[in-house]
Amino acid sequence: MAPWVRTLGEKLKQRLRLDVGREICRQYPMFCSLLLCLSAASLLLNRYLHVLMIFWSFVAGVVTFYCSLGPDSLLPNIFFTIKYKPKQLGLQELFPQGRSCAVCGKVKCKRHRPALLLENYQPWLDLKISSKVDASLSEVLELVLENFIYPWYRDVTDDESFVDELRIMLRFFASVLIRRIHKVDIPSIITKKLLKAAMKHIEVIVKASQKVENAEFLQQAALEEYGPELHVALRSRRDELHYLRKLTELLFPYILPPKATDCRSLTLLLREILSGSVFLPSLDFLADPDTVNHLLIIFIDDTPPEKATEPPSPLVPFLQKFAEPRNKKPSVLKLELKQIREQQDLLFRFMNFLKQEGAVHVLQICLTVEEFNDRILRPELSNDEMLSLHEELQKIYKTYCLDESIDKIRFDPFIVEEIQKRKIIKSVPGKLIKEKGQHLEPFIMNFINSCESPKPKPSKPELTILSPTSENNKKLFNDLFKNNANRAENTERKQNQNYFMEMMTLEGVYDYLMYVGRVVFRVPDWLHHLLMGTRILFKNTLEMYTDYYLHCKLEQLFQEHRLVSLITLLRDAVFCENTEPRSLQDKQKRAKQTFEEMMNYIPDLIVKCIGEEAKYESIRLLFDGLQQPVLNKQLTYVLLDIVIQELFPELSKVQKEVTSVTSWM
Repeated sequence: MAPWVRTLGEKLKQRLRLDVGREICRQYPMFCSLLLCLSAASLLLNRYLHVLMIFWSFVAGVVTFYCSLGPDSLLPNIFFTIKYKPKQLGLQELFPQGRSCAVCGKVKCKRHRPALLLENYQPWLDLKISSKVDASLSEVLELVLENFIYPWYRDVTDDESFVDELRIMLRFFASVLIRRIHKVDIPSIITKKLLKAAMKHIEVIVKASQKVENAEFLQQAALEEYGPELHVALRSRRDELHYLRKLTELLFPYILPPKATDCRSLTLLLREILSGSVFLPSLDFLADPDTVNHLLIIFIDDTPPEKATEPPSPLVPFLQKFAEPRNKKPSVLKLELKQIREQQDLLFRFMNFLKQEGAVHVLQICLTVEEFNDRILRPELSNDEMLSLHEELQKIYKTYCLDESIDKIRFDPFIVEEIQKRKIIKSVPGKLIKEKGQHLEPFIMNFINSCESPKPKPSKPELTILSPTSENNKKLFNDLFKNNANRAENTERKQNQNYFMEMMTLEGVYDYLMYVGRVVFRVPDWLHHLLMGTRILFKNTLEMYTDYYLHCKLEQLFQEHRLVSLITLLRDAVFCENTEPRSLQDKQKRAKQTFEEMMNYIPDLIVKCIGEEAKYESIRLLFDGLQQPVLNKQLTYVLLDIVIQELFPELSKVQKEVTSVTSWM
């Protein structure tokens, strides 16, 4: 076919199509419009398909997120690099109310033989602190003896044996506290329990502030707001002292050596010293607004911590120098091991006593070493005798030195090493003789005490005064705390409702911040709702970061030079009555600095959300609440009760006794 014919045919076809299309559009306009729309949609779909997929994926994700997660759902910590783990020093567990069985591990086991645990008698074993901190603590304890023991004791006698026993008691008490503190997770206790109690305190202050116009009346209004929930120790200063006495008595079985509570006169003396002359002034010091301001400045200060000007001091055994005996005269009441061995009656009684204490093997090794010593010191030993002594030494090692041995006794590692090397001729006998005496010493003293006939219990406590001085009222009442809440025993109190705690349970730092933001800073509704939404995403992350942050702050606080400084401040507050107190100008200057630090601590982003005025009023309210000494004392006692429960969980098993503390209310 010719080309011109083909071209003419194509033009006729195109013409025909156009004519047919126009005719269809005239007769069927709706059909043509629909066809045009479908063509345009197809073109758009091909070009913008990825945009539509993103939109519908987002909608599907929102629906899935809403259906699968509820208000209590929380995502895990997203800061995987921050993993706080509390330090564990691996200290031996104490069993003050019994001994752990070496076979089954149970306390007060009746099936197997009880095992000796030296930490029950010497809890300072393996405890070492820097020499400067040890010296500061020793100075405080020396001041306790100088102020409350020596003034009346030296008028009676110059024998130091009684004071030496008190030194051991104080070292025992301090060592138990150190061990128990190392067993708990301090940041976790702060975030989960102490801050939760602080939220209740803030709630009371906020409600009280709504009823007064001047901060001068805030304290009284808050005490009335507490109503029957006011701590029993805050009713009056004498009630506070009585509470500390009862609390000290409850703790005695756990902080004093075994059988020490059998001596009524000693426990009464220690109770009066600790409750009236140590604990009460210490709590006054902690609740002082000036002290609170000082601690707040340390906590919220973002400047790098003050560096120590001197290198760290060497580690020393805990309070060893303080507990060294001062008495140079031999006591007629003290029995030496040699005297016990030579008298069969005493030896029999001592053996029975050691059976009760699970420490018969301590006496057995003493007798074995005595026999071994007699044999090895013989002149001109034969080879057979030397071989026999080597075998005897191996037997001693396997029986008393191996970790898996039931009769294992903790010796100095150097002595054990000497026994491995079989250096028996010169070094071992003398060292073993010295060690055996150290291990038996506490048992001999307890044995002597247990043999004494029990003294009749007096109808009234021998010591009922605050301290052995004549200025009791001056110590008990002061211008800062006056008579605490000054409530009478039979005062009627109405029950106040705690609306917030009824509606919502606070758990964790995120919830605490939301509560403070809503109640104190009065954040707008949109911000509160936003925080509620982000709670699912960031709550666990914030909790982990807070634990890490508190851990870092505590490490700074417990640095050697800062710890020495805090101990010195406490010493001056409790014992240095003749020193000139801080002037009113100094206290006002510190208070002003604290307020400024609190204002600067709020991030600028939050200030933009709530406004400058709300920020100032909220910080002012929190600051005014911390300047009330009696309110600070209320919070201090609430926190003290929580700390005591954490350090001494055994008290939960004697809830009836705890209830009896407040039954006199």
